[in-house]
This record gives sequence, structure tokens and C-alpha cells, in this order.
Amino acid sequence: MGEDFVRCYIGDVHLSMLETIQQESGIFNEWELMPGSDFDYKESYGYKEVFEKEEMLLDAIAKRSVIAETRQPENVKKSILWNKALNIADVITLLSLARARYYSTLAIERSLGDRFSISWGLIPREDAGNRDIVTIANLGRFISEALAFIEVNPKWLEESGFKPSIYWYTQAQVSRSTAPSILEMGLYWVSLETLAKTHNDNNGLGIGNKKERVKCFVSDRGYTGSNWYFLDEVIDDWYIVRNALFHEGSETLSLGVLSTRRQQLRDFTSLIFVEMLQRQDETRVKELAKRISNY
Repeated sequence: MGEDFVRCYIGDVHLSMLETIQQESGIFNEWELMPGSDFDYKESYGYKEVFEKEEMLLDAIAKRSVIAETRQPENVKKSILWNKALNIADVITLLSLARARYYSTLAIERSLGDRFSISWGLIPREDAGNRDIVTIANLGRFISEALAFIEVNPKWLEESGFKPSIYWYTQAQVSRSTAPSILEMGLYWVSLETLAKTHNDNNGLGIGNKKERVKCFVSDRGYTGSNWYFLDEVIDDWYIVRNALFHEGSETLSLGVLSTRRQQLRDFTSLIFVEMLQRQDETRVKELAKRISNY
């Protein structure tokens, strides 16, 4: 195989977190993790002399990344969620779900036979604050259980609406770095709307109105009662934003309300996806409901 390898430069993540997830999940042991601060591109395995600008950029990106490298890419499992990707892409997607923040591979190097390529990713905005859906202590178990579940139940991904909803969700996370919050909100809503339509069709409910579909889906998922007293009004506002974005080209909600609703929609949509893969305990869900209501 010569010097075949795939090397991912993963941004905005701590090495210790990925190492802990790797150890606890046992899912992506084919990947060697290393701190980007210690990485020397010109001394790296399989170094290819490319254009000077690319070399300089990769070296700079490495300094703010965790490097994940496999020297036997042919032995690494393919991604379940993404075409033409390896299993670490699923880990990064699930981590983005669990922490409700976008984790990106800033660059991916591939050397396969006589083919060498570099794919460039997005450098996300740095956002402060806690928006974890899954607790840090549960991250490894969540990713392990989620990957095991979707690997054993590939048909469920389509039947439940998880795909393509997860694609809309990821685009919402990406848009946070590339566009105003109203687009982010609109894309989160579409991911919920897609899940709700699948639920509606699977159960023969015949609900035509998209807002009412989402409300039914949310209720049937168990987000009701005193902990979620605020959801009805909040969903109404999310739908207003959705219509303003896709139909009216204007916005009627104040900037303060928009900011609050954006954070609520981000966290609640993340919670929906997380709980489709691993139910969180009652105490944790109550904590999240309180946080979401108090934004």
C-alpha cells in the first residue's frame, strides 16, 4: 500500500475529550490521535510536497486542531451517515449533536495509491457557553450506543426520518458560521419538520399543517407537562420565523426574541436527535427543559 493514509484536522475540540470518547466507545481505535501543537507537517507520515501555500495553510490549521490519522484507511469502517467518508465523520456528527455545537474537520488529507488530495473544511465561529445535551461523563457511552444502534438498524435511519433530517441539522450548525441566525433557525426548523412529516406519515395521522405536525410529533415524543409548559408558544414563534424566512422575506420578531428562540430551537432540536438515539434520564431532561425555558 506504500504510504496510504487519511489525516483529519479536527478543530475546536480538546484532545483529552476525543481520547476519552475513543477509549470509552472503542469505536474508532483505527485512528491515532495527536495534538496539533506537536505536529510538524513536513516531518509527518507520508508527507507530500504540494504547493507552498497549501503547506503553510495545513501547518497553520494543525496548530488549532487535533490530528486524527489512519495509515490503513482500507481497514477503517465507512461512515454510516455520510457518503464517501470514514467512520470518524459519524463520531464528529454525533459529538456535534451531543454538545449542540458544530465540530468541523478543518482539512482532510487523503493519500490513496497514486492519488493525493486535500479537502478544506469550515473554520467555525467560537461560541462560549454551555449547551451540552449529553453530559460530558456520558459522551463516550452515548457515541458508542448511538453508532452501534445505527449500524445494526440501517433501515431505521430512513424509516424514522433521521436521514435526511440530520443533513438539515448539520447545515443549520454550519450556517451559524456563515449566515445570520434566521437562516440557522430556518434550517433547524426544517429538520424538525422533516422528522414530524415522517412521524405523521408512518402513523397515518393526516395532519396537513406543518406547525401542527411538529406540535403533534413533539407531544408524541413525550415533551409535555409542566416541564415543557413553554413549548407551545415557542413553537408558534419558530413557525413565524420559518415563514418569514422562506416566504415573506421579512422578520416581525424583535432581535431579543429572535436570539432567545434561536438558542431554544438549537438545544431542543439537538435534544430530539439525541433522544432518538439514547434516552436521557428524567433528571437530565428536566435540567435541559429548565435551561431551554430560561434562555
